[in-house]
Amino acid sequence: MDFQSLQNKVCQEINSALSKVEKTEIDEFINTLLSAEKVFVMAVGRVMLMLQAFAKRIKHLGIDSYVVGETVVPPISHKDVLVVGSGSGETASCITITQLARKFGAKIALITSSKNSTLKKMADISVRIPSPTKLKAPDEPFSIQPMSNLFEQALLIFCDCISMILQEKLGITEEKMWKAHANLE
Repeated sequence: MDFQSLQNKVCQEINSALSKVEKTEIDEFINTLLSAEKVFVMAVGRVMLMLQAFAKRIKHLGIDSYVVGETVVPPISHKDVLVVGSGSGETASCITITQLARKFGAKIALITSSKNSTLKKMADISVRIPSPTKLKAPDEPFSIQPMSNLFEQALLIFCDCISMILQEKLGITEEKMWKAHANLE
């Protein structure tokens, strides 16, 4: 298969997956972020990379955001939200961190591709991006891509769109965002 054909199919898959995300889930996710004092993100592997990008972007919006596992993470509290990314909803380390966050009273917001999972049962809110998982459940959508590519790609686009909605709701200009951008690079 050539690059152009793959690019078209991959973009179609991303568009299809994101078009199936429920508006009520999106609205609830946005409201949860806006009501939190601090936003923490947690995932593993490529999903964590996407959430790290999200944490960085919302930091540019003035939202106090942190990546779980980094050395400069403050304590989580009942005023905060933990955003967990897990396609399967069964990632062991995410379950452990979610249990800890719950113990400290934090709200849990899950982004997943699974309809039912351990993490979904633990979450206060969840956003489902329909895509294949490592569990290979019979009712999962098909993708031409390997592994969890579709979830990871759609997650990045989802988070970027959420960031843009937050930017508008908060009335933050791009100029102000650039002023919040790192200058030691």
